[in-house]
Amino acid sequence: MFWLLFSTASYADVYIYQDKNGTTHFATEKKGPQWKWFMRTPKPSAGQSSIVRSSNSQNQRKQLLSEVISSAAYKYRLDPALIHAVIEVESNYKDDAVSHAGAMGLMQLMPATAERFSVSDPFIAADNVDAGSRYLRWLLDEFNSLPLALAGYNAGEGAVRRYGDIPPYKETQHYVTKVIERYKRNLQM
Repeated sequence: MFWLLFSTASYADVYIYQDKNGTTHFATEKKGPQWKWFMRTPKPSAGQSSIVRSSNSQNQRKQLLSEVISSAAYKYRLDPALIHAVIEVESNYKDDAVSHAGAMGLMQLMPATAERFSVSDPFIAADNVDAGSRYLRWLLDEFNSLPLALAGYNAGEGAVRRYGDIPPYKETQHYVTKVIERYKRNLQM
């Protein structure tokens, strides 16, 4: 079944827009004249076989990804239970997930993060988990704190540096709490 993790891809455009407050938004479609084309990114085609989408339940998807997650955990000195927690909160194990901000795949890599870690197709589960885990390890080394690393994963490392703590964004504060709760639950299983 491991071969199902690797697949051919069709391509989708990603558009970018910076609002008057300086906030950058990403979308997979042009939502108006102010939106500019940013990059073309591979994504699974509708008829394509995928290990994650071929499984009906979250538990099945989780089991099918365990080998990939264990490999990344070993490679980047992370607890597999932590990677599972991040994936569950980020995408609920859906490898074709795309957020309103343009984050993609299981670990919801932003286009710039995918590029930073040389991911050509963020919808390939193994590549996404590897890059997301590598980024998480980098954040842990950078901040020497799980809550700050998770805040950096969600809001960006610049926001954590700017505030010297978890940024005062409700989404980020909720995210950190939720991932840590899932991580603790995973450790008890």
